[in-house]
Amino acid sequence: MGALIVVVWVAVAVFYLAMEPLIQLMSNLMELTFLPWLLLALGVWIFAGIPDRN
Repeated sequence: MGALIVVVWVAVAVFYLAMEPLIQLMSNLMELTFLPWLLLALGVWIFAGIPDRN
């Protein structure tokens, strides 16, 4: 029984260490911290427009 607990604990630890970068990335994406910068870039692109042609 003790060996099973150790195996499960090690499996959970390895899975967490392997998935930690993905968890961090998904947290940042879900918080939408990049949204103001994306909207600013979109606004600059839209309002820049095409230069006048003669």
